Amino acid sequence: MDSLPKTSHDHHERIEAHVDRLPVLAGMIGRATPAELDAAFELEYGFVVGQLVPHMAAIEATLYGELERLMERRHSMAPMRAEHEQLRRLVDALGEYRVRVAGGNLGREDEIGLRRVLYRLYSLLKVHLAEEELYLGVLDHNLSTEEKAVLARGIDHAGAEPL
Repeated sequence: MDSLPKTSHDHHERIEAHVDRLPVLAGMIGRATPAELDAAFELEYGFVVGQLVPHMAAIEATLYGELERLMERRHSMAPMRAEHEQLRRLVDALGEYRVRVAGGNLGREDEIGLRRVLYRLYSLLKVHLAEEELYLGVLDHNLSTEEKAVLARGIDHAGAEPL
């Protein structure tokens, strides 16, 4: 079992590889063939629903409560949880575009809307993941090795499947 910082850093590194493809996917809209766009969309959509969303749930269930306890509730994790809700809404929006992408039926308004969703997802994830890295430092400096191992196991199952 890896340490908490290593486990989380490995997860973030794998997540960021997909996150960095979101603007590339947005750039394909209106330029790539419908089949190319669909294949790229399905790859990233599969990552988002199959890995990112479970990762967010694992982080909320394991790390956020511990962070609030350590900071004696002076600094709530409510903003981070709110960002997770924003991310879930963006994921839902991606799901709404999925059928139209698969059918090659994106109209001009759909193209603009899907680009917005992808760029918003990208920008929110970049900032959110960077902030999570800062919070990991709080945990790393304030918990015992055993406590960190418990948290690492709690988030590691979310990355059991390849990202």
